[in-house]
Amino acid sequence: MSKYFGIDMDKPWSKLTKPHQTVLLEGTGEKKIRFGYKNQYGHERWYEAPFEGVVANLQRRYEETQSEYLKQELERYMSDKPCPACKGRRLKPESLAVTIADRSIADVCMLSVNGAIDFFTNLGGTEREQIIARGILKEIRERLQFMIDVGLEYLTIDRAANTLSGGESQRIRLATQIGSKLMGVLYILDEPSIGLHQRDNRRLINTLVRLRDLGNTLIVVEHDEETIRSADYMVDIGPAAGEHGGEIVAAGTVEEVLRNPNSLTAAYLRGDKEIPIPRKR
Repeated sequence: MSKYFGIDMDKPWSKLTKPHQTVLLEGTGEKKIRFGYKNQYGHERWYEAPFEGVVANLQRRYEETQSEYLKQELERYMSDKPCPACKGRRLKPESLAVTIADRSIADVCMLSVNGAIDFFTNLGGTEREQIIARGILKEIRERLQFMIDVGLEYLTIDRAANTLSGGESQRIRLATQIGSKLMGVLYILDEPSIGLHQRDNRRLINTLVRLRDLGNTLIVVEHDEETIRSADYMVDIGPAAGEHGGEIVAAGTVEEVLRNPNSLTAAYLRGDKEIPIPRKR
């Protein structure tokens, strides 16, 4: 490429001419370039082919790879930019022109979960319109309520999945499972209370109880006291962390584990041990 187009390989990118930058990034289209290389025996070989360009090359490798590590590396050279036509709303102007209560679908998606449930709850309309929309509105409100029940009322509907924390993603999947109303499923949750304010903990626990009451089994890895005390069956693994643990120290109902003298967790739950609150944070 450098020989064919006369590109100085020692010149900084900012010093290259616009045509040279364009051909390196976007390729040569259908125009074929003569490429040379040495094979494993040291013999020179030549072939002709179009140059796909750096952008197309990175895009192709990103779409074809199964490696998460390589995807993360390639994402370092990517950035999200809103479409100039739809301004990031991902819909045609014709679709955005349709409104309900003076809001387009994009306007509704910019609302928080709390704001959206208020919008759909207070949505007016004629008697005929309400009869037509009754089923879908009921479904929308129920699904939004599931999000509120797991402490995600502050999220906006159009929030990108890759910007969510691990705890938020896990609780969204939890809300989805509640909406599916499946039975006989084993759920394994790793600290679902992470990132939750203590006042929202009870709502999360109530959600877990609802999943259980549907006929499912939940295994929850937790350090939160309220969640532990809400368990039907408790398994304390220890006696310490890391390589010093891994053994089942106590198992049974919460009351049974509380009576176990070998359980360090039980000692804290009983109040025998405590972590002092620092005077200064």
